[in-house]
Amino acid sequence: MSIPPPPPQFPEYGAAPSPQSSQSMQSQGTNGMSIASLVLSLVNVIPCFWVVPIPALLGVIFGSVGRGQMKRSGSDKGKGLAIAGITIGIVFLVLAAVLIVVLVVNRNNCDPAVELC
Repeated sequence: MSIPPPPPQFPEYGAAPSPQSSQSMQSQGTNGMSIASLVLSLVNVIPCFWVVPIPALLGVIFGSVGRGQMKRSGSDKGKGLAIAGITIGIVFLVLAAVLIVVLVVNRNNCDPAVELC
């Protein structure tokens, strides 16, 4: 019968991190502003945001800021998310503008017999 190997030794609380763990901490992930841009732009799918597209506007702003951060840092992680967030946000802003124009133009053409007017 063989004896199993001893469990790995973990560093004590407050000990300096090993060089290997500090290298993994330095690796950059996806840009957070790009993720926020896409999420906020997609939130605009919810009908209550169709007339007042605040999430879409924030999605366009966050995507632009994220693209600027990536250009300054030289990183491309999240570039596609930022572009998608900006594009979807602009589409929802245009759709909201069209919806508002349609509602304003048709507000006097409403039939009083219809309860939705």
